[in-house]
Amino acid sequence: MHAVVSEWRRDFNGAIARTMKITKVSAFAIKIPRDLTEARGTAGSPAPLQAGTSDYRFAATYQTLYSTKIETALIKIETDAGLIGWGEAQSPVAPEVVCTIVKTILAPILLGEDAMAHERLWSRMYNAMRVRGHIGSFLLDAMAGIDTALWDIRGKALRARVCDLLGGPFADNLPAYISGLSGANDEARIARAAEYQQRGYNAFKLFMDGEAIELLQLHDGLRERLGGNAKLMLDVLWRMEQAEAVQFGRELDARKATWLEAPLKPEDVKGHARLAASIDTPVAIGECWRTRWEMKPFFEAGAVEILQPDIGRSGITEGMKLCALAELYNVPVAFHVSIGLGVQIAAALHVAASIPNLMYVECNPKVWQVAETLLKTSLPVAAGVVGIPDSDGLGIEIDEEKLRPFIIN
Repeated sequence: MHAVVSEWRRDFNGAIARTMKITKVSAFAIKIPRDLTEARGTAGSPAPLQAGTSDYRFAATYQTLYSTKIETALIKIETDAGLIGWGEAQSPVAPEVVCTIVKTILAPILLGEDAMAHERLWSRMYNAMRVRGHIGSFLLDAMAGIDTALWDIRGKALRARVCDLLGGPFADNLPAYISGLSGANDEARIARAAEYQQRGYNAFKLFMDGEAIELLQLHDGLRERLGGNAKLMLDVLWRMEQAEAVQFGRELDARKATWLEAPLKPEDVKGHARLAASIDTPVAIGECWRTRWEMKPFFEAGAVEILQPDIGRSGITEGMKLCALAELYNVPVAFHVSIGLGVQIAAALHVAASIPNLMYVECNPKVWQVAETLLKTSLPVAAGVVGIPDSDGLGIEIDEEKLRPFIIN
């Protein structure tokens, strides 16, 4: 492979003698069983689910659908230079939909195109369905997976890490927070947080899986156990109405919480702006949205004080633009990294390292442990920080033999 790449690079110096053509685009729906009891209270599994026999069930206390499994969509792009790139689309429910979009709409318009032209190909994919109103959701998730795979190819072709191609890392060690605390009760969750603190983590996100008062009680128990320097973030999962959110936010003001996440219905621009103006605790949003066009009204209204982009939904190309938009408005970025595998995690790490306004990277150790079982190398995790994969492209390599049992299409 290296001989092929060297020949391609010699042709690439100066004027482009030839392009590297995309020859195949594949999409794989992945479903991995997990222990729901152990995962409850963590990212991707924040609340108990209703009883049922289906893989998809509503949360017991609010109307959001979750899967009983780890679900995602992996994208594989092959080129005539022999290089292969991997991407991943954030697909915690119905990854088959993403795969169908890739196979029926996006792959045909990518075949034969230059694999290095990520900006042009992003626009090509976006414009293909734009006038029909398909400017979000599953289509953008599919585009995100493809875009990430193209960046992986670009890095391998130029023998550089993705973060180096994005301008170079601002730091090698990225601050991380633990996303959710599993346990049967508050006592168990507090003990789990104390264990993480002993390992160097001092920032934790809590999910509201019941009533607001119960979340505040957990917060207060953690504060007492972890000390005043611990950073505590509270995610209420879009469940509050305006007045309730203001009242809850003022409770957080008194407790000096690090942020209030996902407080209102995600489409409510003015409501988030009113809330942000009414409380001191920063309002953190962004995981639902995929493009600068979707987020622009929130920034203009002063409705977002911490941006939480998900590279599995935006891709690397648009993700960098979202981070630049946040920088323009003096807003820090805390990356949303929920249910997903090593490709998505690595992509988030490269983007996080490449921006000046990084606040945190979300880390769900239980999900990352599953992700590592399908990689040939480990993700770089240390005491309270995460690193940058140190190989060309995304820096990770999928173990396709281990992946095969979890492919359902």
